[in-house]
Amino acid sequence: MAKKENNEVVEVTEVAETTEVKETKKTAKKTTKAKADPQPEEEEVVAEAPKEEAPVEVVEAPKPVEDPVEVSVEQKLVALYTLQQVDSKIDEIRAYRGNLPLEIQDMEDEIAGLETRISNFKDESKKHQKDISDYKIKIKETEALIKKYEDQQNNVRNNREYDSLTKEIEYQTLDIQLSEKRIREITAKDNDVAAKVAAAQMRLNELNASLTEKKEELHSLVEGTEKEEEQLLQRSAECEKYVEDRLLVAYKRIRKNARNGLAVVGIFDEACGGCFNRIPPQHQLDICTHKKIIVCEYCGRILVDKGIIEQYKA
Repeated sequence: MAKKENNEVVEVTEVAETTEVKETKKTAKKTTKAKADPQPEEEEVVAEAPKEEAPVEVVEAPKPVEDPVEVSVEQKLVALYTLQQVDSKIDEIRAYRGNLPLEIQDMEDEIAGLETRISNFKDESKKHQKDISDYKIKIKETEALIKKYEDQQNNVRNNREYDSLTKEIEYQTLDIQLSEKRIREITAKDNDVAAKVAAAQMRLNELNASLTEKKEELHSLVEGTEKEEEQLLQRSAECEKYVEDRLLVAYKRIRKNARNGLAVVGIFDEACGGCFNRIPPQHQLDICTHKKIIVCEYCGRILVDKGIIEQYKA
């Protein structure tokens, strides 16, 4: 029994020694591998260091969207009719102001034409006076020549010379008569030109006086209506706030196409105030209820009833 136990102890010891040898070899292999592939210390530090937390962005909550002001159809119609009346007044101011500069321009053009015409008449009159003076000089020269021929007749030697001088005197006399006729004709033309100059000068004076008045009127009108036009433009912008964009675009399109600039008209004697065509009773009833916007089926203008007009006047 003692031998058997000793044998078991020896076997256990050998097994333990064998296990230690194997572990020693494994440890040696690991050490050799670690020396062959060394890792940098920084990487180990980075790997071991805890990760930094990213900064948290603070996102503001969206502001609540304001609800658009609800405008009833009746309010839209009142705003449209008010807008139409304001725009019509602005058109009147601009139209009246726009006609004055055109009238002034026409007057200035006419004045320039009259001045040129008067200048041409004066040049023509000067030419007439020069022609008359030339003819008078010619008459004097011809009379002197006739006197010379008459003196020569007293000293002629034969009838042939006398007849020749007589014919020459007759010819010069006819020449004097022709020059006198030309003078009369030119004088008549010059008198006609003088009358035209007087009429043109009178018209020129009238235009100059009217031009001065028109310029003063335009100056006072611009000063007087400028403030009113600014107020009307502000009121027009305020009325546009109560009209949605789609309806406002349609309103401006109708105004542009309409001859008199009317896009919103009332009903008068059961007819459209723009084209004067009769409106069916059912459409009139729909217009009076103010539940929707009704346009004329003939001209396309927006129609309003007396109730809307009275609200505008109030």
